[in-house]
Amino acid sequence: MSDQNPKDLSESQPAAAPGAGRRSAGRPKSEEKRAAILHAASELFLKRGLGASMDAVAQAADVSKQTVYSHFAGKDELFRACIQSKIADYGFGDAGILADIDPATPVGDALFAVTQRFMALIFDPHVVAMHRVISSEASAHPRIAALFFETGPGGTKAAVGALLEQRVAAGELRPLDVNYAAWQLLNMAFGRYHMQLQFGLIKSVPKADLHAHLRHVVQDFLAIYKV
Repeated sequence: MSDQNPKDLSESQPAAAPGAGRRSAGRPKSEEKRAAILHAASELFLKRGLGASMDAVAQAADVSKQTVYSHFAGKDELFRACIQSKIADYGFGDAGILADIDPATPVGDALFAVTQRFMALIFDPHVVAMHRVISSEASAHPRIAALFFETGPGGTKAAVGALLEQRVAAGELRPLDVNYAAWQLLNMAFGRYHMQLQFGLIKSVPKADLHAHLRHVVQDFLAIYKV
């Protein structure tokens, strides 16, 4: 992996080209180019580690470096966006987990759906690979490792916390420390498989086994917090 110093991970924006910043009124930035940049950056972070350059991202996305910077102010922002995009694929982030879980769904079924979604995210091959990149480079790039933790696990926890708050307000769960309880639920779901997955001993879990495990997790959680 790269031996780049952590302070160099936020590359400064290049000098603006003549006329840059004077976009026509109502002309939106290309979502296709933004998606291409995110895809290229995600792949490069996995292949080259956290030292992958913005120049390399621009080349892989087939856009100019200025275009990359028109969407992302620097590498920190781009890296965060890659992580946010991945957890959003599974409904987490910006409390998105609330959008498609009906508040009328029984609390046990809602929590089971949440833990299913979380474990699907955890076993996503790109997520597993990124965890390994972060683990191997955390000592060299602690600030970026912290950014990953805040955005990925932290964003997931925040979405689960929003769901728990909703269910407390509905009188289904007793008042709780949302931050602690959200981590507790996720750790209960993940804990059994954590080291096996990180060590490459498993790549997946049979659906029936995983569902049985998660049903027990939800039962144990509700034994503590259900009204």
